[in-house]
Formats: sequence, structure tokens, C-alpha cells
Amino acid sequence: MYADSGRRGLDRLEGVKELNNKKWLAVLLLGAFLLKCLLVLLHGGDYDYGSDDRGYLESARILAEEGKFTYNDPDRPTFFITPALPGVLALVYKATGSLTATAQIFRILQAAMVAVALGLLFLAARRIFNERTALWTVAISSFYPPLWLMSLFIFTESMFLLALILLLYTALRAMEHPTGRWAAAFGLIWAAAVYVRPTIALWPGLIFLYYLYGAKLPWRRLVRCGLIASAVFVLCLTPWWVRNYEASGGHFIPLTKAGGNPLLLGTYPFTVPALFMEEQKTWHTTNDQWINDEQDTARAKERIKEGFATKPLLYTAWYTVGKFALFWGDVFYWMALPGIPLVAAVLYHYLLLAAGVAGLRRCWRLPGAQLILLLFGYLSLLHMIYLAHSRYSAPLMPLVAMFAAAYITGRLDRKRRPAAS
Repeated sequence: MYADSGRRGLDRLEGVKELNNKKWLAVLLLGAFLLKCLLVLLHGGDYDYGSDDRGYLESARILAEEGKFTYNDPDRPTFFITPALPGVLALVYKATGSLTATAQIFRILQAAMVAVALGLLFLAARRIFNERTALWTVAISSFYPPLWLMSLFIFTESMFLLALILLLYTALRAMEHPTGRWAAAFGLIWAAAVYVRPTIALWPGLIFLYYLYGAKLPWRRLVRCGLIASAVFVLCLTPWWVRNYEASGGHFIPLTKAGGNPLLLGTYPFTVPALFMEEQKTWHTTNDQWINDEQDTARAKERIKEGFATKPLLYTAWYTVGKFALFWGDVFYWMALPGIPLVAAVLYHYLLLAAGVAGLRRCWRLPGAQLILLLFGYLSLLHMIYLAHSRYSAPLMPLVAMFAAAYITGRLDRKRRPAAS
């Protein structure tokens, strides 16, 4: 009888803790969202970077008004970006008829995307670790300054963060329940993520190989689920492939034709593109992006070949340690938030990285953690080949926060044990 009453007491205590965690989660997500909305209303127009953001907005306007998908050249169809972001912007523009209003509304939508992404991150972290660690993950991410900046710039980062966390969560659920339904859901979200940012395209293949060789799942079921996910993915990407084939005059373009410029930008050792903007203006002699991409690719290959031949140590260091350090060490804080100086954002970033590495060293054997480690390795390697950029690593930082949270909660637990004993 005493054992039963004690067990019921523990169950009630756990229920209270779970309820409190959910309340804190709601406070964090709703509070951050409302503050971002206020920031958008007061200062949203100040966060016009004058780069890709203007290109996306103009692409959306032309798509809404003329039904043509273009980018940086209104007279030619584009094959250099995927349509998810311009498509959503075009829907907002159709409703408002104003690019200024479209930008402001989309900034609020981006704040909502980040809030939903962090809610999904909580669910994913709870599956990999526990609810307490999941709450710490959301708290750390909610105060990370670049994540606020992601809601203000009209870039792909917020939308990609949502797609990425949703893809991770679906992968975890599919690992627990390898059914056709979860495989189809994974294929659908995989396609959606590629429509936002094509660089994610190969990560699901690595997940499949991980399951095939590392997970204790019947291989027949695994292959069946893999085929279902791939079939859904192909079905969703087929309209894009058909459009590209017809618009390009018979070329098969599976994702985008935009590898030349980032490949070329990445050939300048130990620097970032913003530091040689004037030189970039001299690269192109035509406004035809197709020709420019081919010229950029040829110039990049020439620079790589010459660089490794004449300065082998410099280029070896750049294409290994240098790009890796830049990818993870550079901070996506291109414009300051009100009251938050650059030094605060940089300090937060490096504390987060340090705690994340410490947590990853302790937890990397967990199956869910290994999926994230595969993602980190895949995107790091990809951007070490092309362009290492803080924009591209920013959506990964909430996942780093998951390991930082595991490290922090582990330290707190170890401090409590001696006191309890």
C-alpha cells in the first residue's frame, strides 16, 4: 500500500514537472514571438540588406504579376534559386499589392516559423534526451541573437530552419516507427526542404545509410521505407524538373544551376566575400546568369588548380581548417539588434559552441545525436568545398544548443548529487 501511494506521489510530481515545463515552453515561444513582432513593427524596415533580399522580393513581384519565375534578370527564367521563398512572398504580395507591406508581413511570418521550429526542436530534443534538456534547448536558442536576425532579413534561413527541424523530427519518428506513413511524410518534408535550400538534398541519403548499417531494423522494411520516401520525393520534385527542362531548352537541372559563384567565392583564402565586393563587380561581362555561372565555374577551377600548385600550404589550410573554422566560427550578425552590440552576439555564439562541443563529446553515441552529427559533417564538408558562410551555419545553431543543453543539465545534475547524498 505504501509502495503504491509513493508511486502515485511520484507520478503526480512528474505530472506537475511536465506541466511546468510546458508552461515555460509556451512563455519562451510566445514571448520571443511577440517581441520579434514588436521589433518588426518598430524597426523591420531598417533590416534591408540590399542583396538577396531585394532579389527575392522582386522575383516575387514578377511571379505574382506576370507568372514568370525570374531572379536578377526579369527577361529570363531563372534556374539559380528554388521557388519556395519567392513563391510564399508572391502569395503575400498578391494579397497586399505592396512590396513594403509584403516584407513586413513576411518578417512576422518568419518569426512564426522560428517559433514553430523551436517547438519542434523541443519535441526532437525530448526524444533524444529528456524534457528538461529540451526546455533548456529552446531557452538557449530563444536568446541567441542571430536567430532574431533571421526573422528580420528576407533570406531563406527562417524557412530552412523550420524545414530542417521538421525533417529531423520526422526522421526520429520514422526511426521509432518505420512505417510507410512515416516514410511518405519524410519524403514530403525532404522535398519541401530542398525547395527551400537545395544543399540539404543528400542528407536523407546519409540517414538511410546510417539506418542500413547502424540501426537495428529489418533491412527489408528499411528498403521499403526508403523506396516510399524516395518515390514521394521524386513525385514532389517532378514539376520543378519539368519546368527546368522546358524553360532551359532541354537541360536536366535537378536542383539549381548556381554552383559556379559560391565555388569561385570560396577560392579566396582566409577572407569573406564582403571584403572583395569591388573585385566581384568585374567578373561578369554579360547579364546572362547561365553564361556567368559557367564562367565562374571555369575561373574557380583555374584558381583552385593554380592555388594548390603555387601555394599548396595556404590552400590546403584554407580548404581544411580555414573553411571549417569560418563556417562554424563566423557569427551571422550582419546588422545589430537594438541594444545588443556585436561583442555580445559573438560571446554568446562562442559560449554556445563551447558548451555544444562539450555536450556532443558526451552524447554522440545516442542514435538521434548521430543523425545530427551526420548533418553537421555533411554540411561542413559541402561548404568547405564551396563557400563557408555564417548564413549557412546559422540554422544549425539551435541543434548545437541541444548538445549545449545536455552539457548544462548534466553539470547541474552532478552538482546536485553530492548535495543530495
